[in-house]
Amino acid sequence: MDLVALALASPRGRFFAANVAYKCSPDDIYFCRPITPKDVRDVVRAVDIQAVARLSELDLLDALSLATDFARYWQPPDDEDVLFADPEVVETLRPVIAAALDSPHARWWGETVDLDDQRLVVHPYSVDQWPESTEPYRPSEDHLELWRQRALEWESRFRSLRIDRPDHQVGGEWWSTPAGNTLSTSRSRDGLGALELLLEEDSSGCGEARVWPVHVLGTPRVYEIAQPTDWASLVDSYPFAVPESKWSDWFVTTGERHDWFIPDWVAVAEDYDAVHLSIYGYLTTPGLAIPLSHNSGATVLAGWDPDATWWLNNDVITVEDEPTLWSRDDEGWRKT
Repeated sequence: MDLVALALASPRGRFFAANVAYKCSPDDIYFCRPITPKDVRDVVRAVDIQAVARLSELDLLDALSLATDFARYWQPPDDEDVLFADPEVVETLRPVIAAALDSPHARWWGETVDLDDQRLVVHPYSVDQWPESTEPYRPSEDHLELWRQRALEWESRFRSLRIDRPDHQVGGEWWSTPAGNTLSTSRSRDGLGALELLLEEDSSGCGEARVWPVHVLGTPRVYEIAQPTDWASLVDSYPFAVPESKWSDWFVTTGERHDWFIPDWVAVAEDYDAVHLSIYGYLTTPGLAIPLSHNSGATVLAGWDPDATWWLNNDVITVEDEPTLWSRDDEGWRKT
């Protein structure tokens, strides 16, 4: 796998590379960012590659955090996504991302799920409103059947909407995860209770969270996504057609028309207990229209955080210990 090439072919990988370059720029431009391809190229070319090697783990995760936060799969690519897709900009970013991925702090980014270190994050409904219970949400035994029922209902609903309004863009559920009824976890790192605190797409922005340790029982069957072909293989093996509910959003975000597919999570759960997306997988896969080999169509990985593991079968994990409370200020996330 040519990780650098795959990351530069992906919007999230390019956005991460540019963030790394901006962090290493001698000018203070991390948040006052260039707005033309030439400006981007000039800034990146001025970066000392050795400065990339000196970045800390938190620096690299912070660069990834901004790339994650700006992921949008229900609208056209962000202005900076368009900038970073310029072919000359892409070539300029190549040594930067190569140096970032060669950092010792990024060497675990391609690792499989860490079964001994998983954390569940729960955010309040708003800045000042927590759920009444401090217990984490526990999915019902039929959580995937509920997911499938909802997905079929959305397909039927959007089929009717398209018949009524064939020339209009109608947004639907843009994610391809079993979100809504299924638990997702990530690992912790030094000084960070869970990666999800820092690396969350479409984040709540509340600045507070409860973090529970998750105990993994036995040796669960985990499917690993490390690159686009892994996601395509999962969808090809367990196809679930969503041509109506994804018709508008995924055309807007990819610029391509396809018969869209996602995994049938009920079927996946018969063979796997969980599915994990490594950070390598995140840098190379989301937001692309990925063609399928065995089904006439394509798929998009959307709404999946870096290092997140979705637990399809509840009997392989327990969430029983007391949570810790984390809060975010100008200096970052702190345990309180």
